[in-house]
Amino acid sequence: MNAGLRIKKIREYRNLTQQHMADNLDISQNAYSKIENETTKLTTNRLEQIAKLLDVPVETIINDEHQIFNLNNNHVEKFYIENLTEQKTELLERTIDILKDQLEYLKIQNSELIKLLGSK
Repeated sequence: MNAGLRIKKIREYRNLTQQHMADNLDISQNAYSKIENETTKLTTNRLEQIAKLLDVPVETIINDEHQIFNLNNNHVEKFYIENLTEQKTELLERTIDILKDQLEYLKIQNSELIKLLGSK
């Protein structure tokens, strides 16, 4: 996960809009969107401002997703636990849907085979 996507996920978790972030950073919403899309480079100062607005350490934004978090920061811990759980739930739901489709296909194939065997 890149820094822009981490910023977006944390912002969404906090129920903040891009406009809110832009207003607090004194930039346009379009300029802020470019930060999340990584079409503009972040300065150290801007990164610190964003981290402060999101109430997370700068390291949370710049380090890869396998970093060790400060467990005293309950917001960060909760965000990553919920995000990980959400990803696993989505994967499980997709797997269940695939299995249901395969089961339905096999039922149809089974019916066709029974018909073929019955006609002989």
